[in-house]
Amino acid sequence: MSRLALLSCVLVTGCFYIDPINQRPSIDIRQTSADEVFRTSTVRLEGVANDPEGQLVFRQWRVYSCIDAEDFSTCDSDPFHTEILDDTEFVVPETLADLVTPVESLLVILEAKDDYGAIARPRQELIIPVSNHPAVLELSMSSRYMHRTDYVVNTPIDLFAVVADPDDGPANILPLVWTVFSPMTQPAYNIAELDVADPTPTTSLQFGKRFIADGPGDWEVQVTAIDPLGAETTKSLKFKVEPDSAPCLAQWAPIAAPTGSAWPLSEPTLFQIGVVTDDLDPYPTVPGDAILGTSTFAWSIKQPGAGTRTPLGFTGSGVALDPGNYAPGDIVELRVEIQDRVPRAINCADAQATCSVISDDTCIQRLTWRMEVH
Repeated sequence: MSRLALLSCVLVTGCFYIDPINQRPSIDIRQTSADEVFRTSTVRLEGVANDPEGQLVFRQWRVYSCIDAEDFSTCDSDPFHTEILDDTEFVVPETLADLVTPVESLLVILEAKDDYGAIARPRQELIIPVSNHPAVLELSMSSRYMHRTDYVVNTPIDLFAVVADPDDGPANILPLVWTVFSPMTQPAYNIAELDVADPTPTTSLQFGKRFIADGPGDWEVQVTAIDPLGAETTKSLKFKVEPDSAPCLAQWAPIAAPTGSAWPLSEPTLFQIGVVTDDLDPYPTVPGDAILGTSTFAWSIKQPGAGTRTPLGFTGSGVALDPGNYAPGDIVELRVEIQDRVPRAINCADAQATCSVISDDTCIQRLTWRMEVH
């Protein structure tokens, strides 16, 4: 853009030409990225300029890492970022130039001049506080030994904590603090280290504990992650631990006759339990499991005309009866009762063909076949 000379005339000396005054541009800094800034955040700044004559304005950016940008002596002597564009963008460093001290604030300096060298006064300075990003903590848990949706006493529950820290890195998180809050009855428990693999080692680390509750109730395990600047992140896992429930007869053959009726026994027959459901002692057994056991079976028989039942002393899952050992028309009753590792008295009346030791009548521990020999 050309500048027009001004003509000035004085009566005594005549006319002469003078150059016009080039006015200074004005500048300002506008942050266009998120207001809260963390280490490793990307910051975008806009250099807003205005020149009275509409001339081009050339900007010069300098950004310094600091502890407290109000006191320049806490800043690095050299800027970590410079730019000569209208706007600028940069990533906040994690540390000062010493590679140790965390960055806690930034000092941004913007200087400018126009096409004819007029320098903007004053230069613009912006102090950007740098927040400390707390650790990111995610918790989970699992166990293969569960009663419906709850966990079972004296069985391992695996607890997992995945920790990340966007500005310090997961490796700089202090050791996690695990705190157990037990039920009011204060049962004993054990919590021990569990080796686990890291899901994404560059961005997160995974830690584990194996927890065993010796008593039932509502439990809570609280995990706290502390980063190098002292920011704490705390999360909790809350869960219920149930007593070992009674075993349940689930499948058997042949079917039992309705109450008051007799099943026809006309050929040798194997009376057998196919499935017992239980938290810790199911049937069939689970090979190679260090925790699970198996249900036990107690068989008894009421011979024709007898007033009491005779234990068979057999603990397997099935008993065979041969009608050839009886006379046609004889009534025989075969009974099985099951137990798991927790002794429970099956104290229903002897006349009851089935029996449940818990409030759930669909979970039975006694089954009786009543047969008439043909």
